[in-house]
Amino acid sequence: MKLQTAVLSDLPIEDPKGFLKENYPDKYSLIENWEELGIKLSSEPAGEGKAIIYLEVPEEDFDKLTGIFPSRGEALGAFLTTAQELGWEPVPDSYVVYHADFEGDKLIAAIKTEEGISKHDQLHLEEMIQKMLRYPRVVVYSSDVLTYIKDLYPEVDSKAYVVSREIAKKAGKAPDLEDLAKIYGRDISTLEGKLELIEELIKSPVKLPEGEIAIKPYHYPLEL
Repeated sequence: MKLQTAVLSDLPIEDPKGFLKENYPDKYSLIENWEELGIKLSSEPAGEGKAIIYLEVPEEDFDKLTGIFPSRGEALGAFLTTAQELGWEPVPDSYVVYHADFEGDKLIAAIKTEEGISKHDQLHLEEMIQKMLRYPRVVVYSSDVLTYIKDLYPEVDSKAYVVSREIAKKAGKAPDLEDLAKIYGRDISTLEGKLELIEELIKSPVKLPEGEIAIKPYHYPLEL
C-alpha cells in the first residue's frame, strides 16, 4: 500500500518522519498510532514551496494486527480509513476520464478507460458509476459535470482531478474546452472527441494561446 500527502516546505525534506512530527502532528499520528507496521516514508519536491511525502507499508504487515482485527483485510481497511481522515490518500495508479452533455433534454454521460469508451443515458448512470468505482482518480475538464453523478457517487469530489482548475492555477484562467479544441485541431462535436481531448491535456504540457504550460500530474495529491 502506498499513500501520499501534500505538505509545505521550501527545502528538501531529508527526514520525513521528523518533519511530520514537528510540522504536521495530525498526519504524523498515523505513524505513531500504527507502530506495529513497517512503515517507510520518503519525500519528493513538488515545486513552489510544496512537497509530497509518501508512506509505504507491505500489505502482509497487516497480518500482525489479526489479534485485534478479524482479518488482514479489515485491518488494512481500518488503517486506510484512518489515514484518509488524517489527510493521506492512496497514490492513484490509474484513472477514468468522464464527461457529460445534454442531447435535447436528455443527459448522456461517457467514460474512457483502458478498455475504451462507453456511453450511458441518465437512466443507466449506475452502471457507469460501477465502472468508475474501480479507478482511484476521475479526470474531468470542468467540475460542472460532477453534479450529474454526485447523488449516486457522493465521494467523487475526493477523487476528481479537474483539468480547468489546474490550468487556472498556472495561467490565471482556463479557456473553454471548445477553444482548446481549436488550438489542438480536434473535433469535439461528440462525447468521444471530448474525452480524447481531455485525456490528451493530462499527458503533455497544455497548449494555450499564450504558450504551453505544465499542469500538476493527475497522480499528485489533489490538495496540491
